[in-house]
Amino acid sequence: MVKKVLVILICVPLLFGSYTAASSVEVGEDVKAFLTKLEKTISSMNTYRCIMKSENWKGRLYERKVSRLQFKKPNLMRLDVLEGRKRGSTVLLNKEGKIRGRNSWGLKKTLKPTDKRLKNLRGYTFLNSSLMDKVDRLKRHILETGCRASLTEEEYDNKDTYRLHIDHVDTDNAVTTEDIWFEKATYIILKDIKQEGDKKVSDVSWRDFEIDIPLDDSLFKQ
Repeated sequence: MVKKVLVILICVPLLFGSYTAASSVEVGEDVKAFLTKLEKTISSMNTYRCIMKSENWKGRLYERKVSRLQFKKPNLMRLDVLEGRKRGSTVLLNKEGKIRGRNSWGLKKTLKPTDKRLKNLRGYTFLNSSLMDKVDRLKRHILETGCRASLTEEEYDNKDTYRLHIDHVDTDNAVTTEDIWFEKATYIILKDIKQEGDKKVSDVSWRDFEIDIPLDDSLFKQ
């Protein structure tokens, strides 16, 4: 009994020590200010629509997809696949919080959030497509998990941008570095590249953003 108690007492400080070390990584004031402004900007959007182009690699597998993403507060989402695998299919999150899918043949079905048909090659789901989900994940990586982040200003795609670089230390993900470009004037996301070591495993770009436009509720029903 004494030995078991000693093991527990030794393990507890080790566990708490590892958590403290991760969360105590110093975050630059410029990065904190950027995340605050980014969250405020995204939160102020009542609706938005954009085109997403994603390329993902996993081992020898490759996946390319172009989709139209539409969002309306508080939680309505719709994703239409325009090019790539599952072209012509639609998935949406309705007012009841249910995920509804329709394939290219017009067949409709209610899907669970864990349904593998909602995941891309890297394991991200339809629900990860929203801009606020992106903000939440960035805050978790940088402010909670302890991933190191730096912010620079540079020109990208003929636009003045912020480039957020993240050195990942997540134990549940093999991604080691991530670079994200945001338009400086609007804080709109433009590009997100993830790497495992020196190998690119994900490349996502956004374009044709329309913000606070009329989006009828009927778009989020099927």
